[in-house]
Amino acid sequence: MSTTDAHRLRDAREDYLASGHIAARYRPLIRPEIAASWSRSRTAGVSPLEVHLPALPEFDEHSALRAAAAPVLTRMAEELESLGCALSLADGEGRLVHSWIPDAMVRTSLRRIMADPGASCSEALVGTNGVGTALADLKTKIIGGAEHWADLHLDMTCVAAPVLDPISRRPAAVINVTMMEQHVHPALTSLVRWTVAEVRQSLMDSSGKHERRMFEHYLAHRGRTDRPSLLLSPRLVVADPAAARLLPDLDAADLWQRVGGDVGRAARSFDLELPDGVMLPVRVTPIGEAEGLLVEVCHGAHTPRRRTAGRPARSTAYAAAVDAAAEAVAVGVPLLLVGEPGAGKLTLARRLVPEPVGPAGTAALDARDGRRGWIEGVHAAAAGSDALLIRHLDELDPTVARELACVLDDVAASATGAGPTVIGTARLTTAVEPALLACFALATVEVPPLRDRAADLPGLVADLSARQDRPARWSGEALDALARREWPGNVRELENVVQRTLINSGGLIRVADLPLDVRQNAGRRTLSRIERAERDAIVAALATSRGNKVIAAEELGISRSSLYRKIERYGLADSGQVDMRLRS
Repeated sequence: MSTTDAHRLRDAREDYLASGHIAARYRPLIRPEIAASWSRSRTAGVSPLEVHLPALPEFDEHSALRAAAAPVLTRMAEELESLGCALSLADGEGRLVHSWIPDAMVRTSLRRIMADPGASCSEALVGTNGVGTALADLKTKIIGGAEHWADLHLDMTCVAAPVLDPISRRPAAVINVTMMEQHVHPALTSLVRWTVAEVRQSLMDSSGKHERRMFEHYLAHRGRTDRPSLLLSPRLVVADPAAARLLPDLDAADLWQRVGGDVGRAARSFDLELPDGVMLPVRVTPIGEAEGLLVEVCHGAHTPRRRTAGRPARSTAYAAAVDAAAEAVAVGVPLLLVGEPGAGKLTLARRLVPEPVGPAGTAALDARDGRRGWIEGVHAAAAGSDALLIRHLDELDPTVARELACVLDDVAASATGAGPTVIGTARLTTAVEPALLACFALATVEVPPLRDRAADLPGLVADLSARQDRPARWSGEALDALARREWPGNVRELENVVQRTLINSGGLIRVADLPLDVRQNAGRRTLSRIERAERDAIVAALATSRGNKVIAAEELGISRSSLYRKIERYGLADSGQVDMRLRS
């Protein structure tokens, strides 16, 4: 990349951070995969002003992954020594495991950002970067300079590639090469991919002896029972035909977690709850010295019991919005749909005018294009269309907004029952020019955000999955994990999560199949509306006070100790939201 392009890329990044949109003049510079990663980073609330990588607790620096990968990476580090690079190994969650850093300049830069073992490079925590984005997309990534989200990476170029577990096919590691210049040696990407293949083979070799030992124990046990049974480890499941029929879509890691992993030396019996709500009586026996379990399905369990608790009905808030909007269209009054970005305003509007009545059909206009000449286009559309849909009314220039109000008044005055249906969309009514807002005084309907539509999630996920043309069933636990997410990007963000999940998974979708940033938030409970309002007020106060908790507490009208307790209660510190704003 030339120096000029590098400067323009920085300008494009700064513009995106300020506006949330990639301006047309910068689009040729921004690769689609970078634009998608920036969007995920912004949606996750990652601060670009981070100066250190966040450290995560409970990290095993001397893991089996490091033992298997170290010989391969040591050889690769020797090959890279003359190129002034650093070589890093991260685990399947994006945590740094170990680094080989022969170059002093690179070593100094990585120490400055605290790139130590246990530090997280997850895209959900630090934004677009080599390790995190390679894990998010499960593809080899080259990310240079201002393509990174956080300031701490701006002087670096990274080449990263994920390593899939040879048995489970889930991300096991990431190989990352960091350098302090924009130019990437032509052979470097090939060298990284070769290293990935070698590390994967090393993982296969190290696991092979262990799996064979377990399988021998399993065969010995199978000879003494006629029950449907299976062999289980964290990465491997082997089932006989009878067990496979009772337990479809088997997944080793998920089943291991359900069974309870290490059950000690003694066998035990219990009801195993499966992802789709089936209750299956099983007996679990540890196998020899190996880290494995024999799971036997008890006799009489050939018709598994199913939980009786059902999922809630459709969201009443969204159903009420649909009914109110449909009634407005039916009586012929202009309708304004308001709601957060991505909440589904456009989808609802199109649902209200699904098919054109006449040859003219529906005219869809975007107020973001609203310059002086745009009004003439509105005039023409109003005269020759059955329906007039105008998006982003809150972004119109006040002068143009008043002109549009005159056009809509003329449409209403001249309509004799054959005028076009008029539907507008906006984020907030307070952001719409008053004269224009008055045109929609009879019918303004709020489309609720996705976080208030948890009951709609199963249906939305099913519809979005069908659009991907990938056969999939979503487990109850995966849907529950989605329901616990706050969804700042609403249905648009949900669509992105569904797409990312189905790219790498099929069959029965479990929590472990969800993207990393979604899984990291899966354990948090759902907040009530009042709690969300309080949490948002705390975050806003901290942002306004630039992280000064004394000032923030005074603004909120609470004591500083109460503020600390609320920060802890809402998990803001754990999620990085407080720290991000402290540095802003």
